[in-house]
Amino acid sequence: MPQQSDEHLLSVFEKLNKLSFRRQQLMDRRNVLSMLIQFKRNNGQNEQEYSKETGELQQIDEDLKVLSDRKIELEKMQEGGSLLIDTTKSSSVIFVDSPPPFPAPQVILDVKQLPRHSSKTQCPFCRQYITTEVMTKAGSVTYLLCLISMVFCCVAGCCLIPFFVDSCKDVTHKCPKCRSNINTCKKF
Repeated sequence: MPQQSDEHLLSVFEKLNKLSFRRQQLMDRRNVLSMLIQFKRNNGQNEQEYSKETGELQQIDEDLKVLSDRKIELEKMQEGGSLLIDTTKSSSVIFVDSPPPFPAPQVILDVKQLPRHSSKTQCPFCRQYITTEVMTKAGSVTYLLCLISMVFCCVAGCCLIPFFVDSCKDVTHKCPKCRSNINTCKKF
């Protein structure tokens, strides 16, 4: 009789492990879909363009509810086994998500503080959250470097080098949505 009870507990334990693994897979898929929906929402897409993901997210929530109910049934079948705490079960399903493993992107709201490379910001003209496009163009520092190199006998074409080096030029940030100039970072 004790051997049969041990086999029963082992069977329930294996089922709980499989159930726990499946729940983790669903939670991971749910997190990925949530990030995808948020990404599409932030890039100005309307709800119709990510309705497939929203439907799949609702299906995953339903599957997780069924798995939570099944887990409670299996725990009740365990005789004298330790009950596992289910943080997702209450009168309604509540999900406790772990934070993402990567840092949140920094959004620079003061366009005067934009660095010399492409950055995330809010366009002051169209009010969209964007990643800026950068363009370089010759500024006063470029011409000054060219003039200085000509003064020091670099007239054989070496004086034109500053026009081909991006770090000597001014950087202009543009909005990829409305194509307006946001800010120009001058090289000082």
